[in-house]
Amino acid sequence: MAKNEVSRKTLKYYAKMAAEAYINDPVYCYACKNEKIRKRFIYHFLLLRLNSSRKKDIFYFDEEERGLCILREAHYDYTMWQFLMCPNWVFLVLYFPLTIKTLLAYSHLDNKDIFDEKTYIVSPVFVSPEHQGKGIATKLLKMGIEDMLSNGYKIGLETQNPDNVGFYEKLGFRTVKHEYYKLEKINNYYMLCE
Repeated sequence: MAKNEVSRKTLKYYAKMAAEAYINDPVYCYACKNEKIRKRFIYHFLLLRLNSSRKKDIFYFDEEERGLCILREAHYDYTMWQFLMCPNWVFLVLYFPLTIKTLLAYSHLDNKDIFDEKTYIVSPVFVSPEHQGKGIATKLLKMGIEDMLSNGYKIGLETQNPDNVGFYEKLGFRTVKHEYYKLEKINNYYMLCE
């Protein structure tokens, strides 16, 4: 099921799920070594991210609310106002050092030079840990791919986890650029499905 706008209550539900799903993500592990703090930080960071896209991007849910996939325009820039509209943007103060480290790690990403204006980016996709491995992410991504490709768009994504590259390749993505960031010790794969 696809939606263009979701409630804040729904966003909080999925931010909690994302905190579990992304607990071992290379960027968040770089930003925070303590798993308990990292989980709280991911919740707040992704609540802010999800809130900033809740009226602009396309949300794909599975019927049983076990996962989420968001597609956003590759060349769309979020405004500071969108971030400040998030109910708990104050987390930026509470987790300021972690926020800075995370944003610095993500600052390397260069969507606009890699993906053209007819591209939507998968950002993010995740499934509740207890339901991973059941094909939910595959189903959500296939829905987005089918919608976008049938309307003349491409689908792009970045992944910092080398283990995910093969999964995305099975769905029709190919790596168009790979970078390694020495300071953070993080790989980044830009992938495209046309």
